[in-house]
Amino acid sequence: MRVVAGKYKGFNLIAPKGKNTRPTDNKIKEAIFDMLYPMKTNGNALDLFAGSGQMGIEFLSRGVEKVYFNEPDRSSFSALKQNLEKTKADNYDLSKLDYKLVLENYKNKGIKFDYIFLDPPYYEDFVEKAIDLIINYELLSEDGIVITESDKDIEISDTYDLYLIKEKTYGRKIVKIYTK
Repeated sequence: MRVVAGKYKGFNLIAPKGKNTRPTDNKIKEAIFDMLYPMKTNGNALDLFAGSGQMGIEFLSRGVEKVYFNEPDRSSFSALKQNLEKTKADNYDLSKLDYKLVLENYKNKGIKFDYIFLDPPYYEDFVEKAIDLIINYELLSEDGIVITESDKDIEISDTYDLYLIKEKTYGRKIVKIYTK
């Protein structure tokens, strides 16, 4: 697992111990950022279920102003911290909360995101629940983008005013990109 482009290109990242995470393959990571091109760099991103932090670090590497990482699992949080220390970046915010609490905190602070990456544990239905909170808390900027990665073909309800703009399947992984 490594950073594929930008300022930190080539940095090797560590994965959390255990089998609770499944890091995004470099090929899929590159494809996601190709789908986002040209990327807005004067905004911020949220890696809500960060795991090792590789997607958020990729956003940092490609010039996004600030990335917010959230990872409640102890082992994953430890790997995330080590990976961020390796980059020596300082333009990030790190939290270790349940996703519902951290989204509520962002709402209370008035933070809006240009990019939100959602890759929660596959055995839970967190994508739809997280999107519900993101929309209800108005956490997405006016031209914000939500990226989902899952092993299920998740359909986002039209009631959220999110529109699917790109979709790709890589083996069992399905990547979808939505905007307002």
